[in-house]
Amino acid sequence: MTALLNIDNYRLDIPTFDGVLKVLDGIDIALEQGDTLGIVGESGCGKTVLARSIMGIGPRNARRVSGHIVFDSTALDELSEADWRRVRGVKISMIFQDPMTYLNPLLTIGRQLFDVITAHYRAQGKPAPAKTDRLARCVRLLEQVQIADTQRVLKSYPHQLSGGMRQRILIAMALAGEPKLLIADEPTTALDVTIQAEILKLLRGLVDRLGLTVVMISHDVGAIAALSRRVAVMYAGTVVEQGTAKSILTRPRHPYTRGLLAALPDIEGDAQPLEAIPGTIPNLINPPSGCRFHPRCPRATAICRQEKPETRSVGADHVVACHHAFD
Repeated sequence: MTALLNIDNYRLDIPTFDGVLKVLDGIDIALEQGDTLGIVGESGCGKTVLARSIMGIGPRNARRVSGHIVFDSTALDELSEADWRRVRGVKISMIFQDPMTYLNPLLTIGRQLFDVITAHYRAQGKPAPAKTDRLARCVRLLEQVQIADTQRVLKSYPHQLSGGMRQRILIAMALAGEPKLLIADEPTTALDVTIQAEILKLLRGLVDRLGLTVVMISHDVGAIAALSRRVAVMYAGTVVEQGTAKSILTRPRHPYTRGLLAALPDIEGDAQPLEAIPGTIPNLINPPSGCRFHPRCPRATAICRQEKPETRSVGADHVVACHHAFD
């Protein structure tokens, strides 16, 4: 089966006053239609930069060093801005991290949803339906994300709604163009655990009902496990391990993945001190040679410091980039 999204050996640099940040280093990810992928890793590992690169909204000064991002047989890195308007929000859409940052505080929810729907028609060169039809579409979108009191919400401003409600509004906006691929960047950040569970259940239902393909980005392993069939673990701009969620979470092979899982509290077992990964993430202007994780790795040897590890299969749909994956 041809992948809907294929990221092949993708390298991205960002020049700064202090030097060139090597933010993405050889990313390889393939995702089929209707699949769900969770990307997990510490803050600063490149998750959001990768997501924004897929959306074509990365930093203006970013430079693609090698590789391609191909979506539905279209090379995204070769699109003009006019072409992007027919893709962004229509074929690929994104739920952003902080609703209060991405919702306009001066406009009602109804006005913002209405404008998004109108903009999608214009981007595709299609005449917009009648105003009453677009307003009805706003109501259907709110119902799709399980908002019951639609008329009140449409007349409300963002500050008049709860955090969970605002997140649902962002999901509705992301669905307005009926995309094939939905990217969710930390969709449960700053929400309490009950609302987090509701948002994850909502996304799971949308995947099942609409056949959406979803890429979810989070540092929360629990949230990733609740939604994703497959998981990619990122560290310092590289994918160190990738496979099914069950395989990654129950049989992790990379020391970094094991460190992430060991840092999770066990609410059912005896109280034990949480383990921590020693050290800090490296400076990507001058990243470590060889394996980027080796300065923090308890299993590092001379070869880890000298050679970048190849990605090798360690099971059915489970690959890892580690010199000692078979130890």
